[in-house]
Amino acid sequence: MKHRLLVTRPNFDLTTRYISTWANKIITLAKEKGSDVFDLDKKRASRKEFESMIKKNEPTIVFLNGHGNYDVVTGQDNEELVRAGDNEKLLKSKVIYALSCRSGKILGPSSIKAEADAYIGYDEDFIFLYDENKRTRPEQDKTAEIFLEPSNQVMVSLLKNHTPKEAHKNSKQSFARKIKKLLSSQSTVLESSAVRYLIWNMQHQVCCEGVVTPTARA
Repeated sequence: MKHRLLVTRPNFDLTTRYISTWANKIITLAKEKGSDVFDLDKKRASRKEFESMIKKNEPTIVFLNGHGNYDVVTGQDNEELVRAGDNEKLLKSKVIYALSCRSGKILGPSSIKAEADAYIGYDEDFIFLYDENKRTRPEQDKTAEIFLEPSNQVMVSLLKNHTPKEAHKNSKQSFARKIKKLLSSQSTVLESSAVRYLIWNMQHQVCCEGVVTPTARA
């Protein structure tokens, strides 16, 4: 199945630099699978561009990267892209994954009420550790990889045509595998300290889905 993927990748502080850099892996995978990719990178991750690209290209999957709160996800320089009670209707008939703090709490369910197909996100903060020596090269940061690889598994699964519920489950299983590995005696002190945050992220990843109404044909 060919997807149309819209990705927001703000880049103006350490957090957004990391998650947007790691989102490149998803863009590469999507292109390899023949999907159409609409990449709102840096200053293009604005509300105007976001709304325009959704209306013009009608993406089937929306991958939001950025800061957020319970009812909002932001783009470049913390400009609001989508907020519950404002413009979540833009997400109708789409599958959304938000790598953003807290938005799964209110914006997720609100998007489902606005007829989004599914919203996967986090109902509290998403937390990751990083290597201070890799700040300018996030893609080489093995510490951040511990967190961002399992979180990216949502998008990997969706692009492989798994259902949102399956993608959510696969990501949680990926977190669980990381936790199990880090609890081994081979782990460094830093890796062992990451376990509490991996558990936190795993527990607070949520999947909201619309109710499918049964139909019958004569």
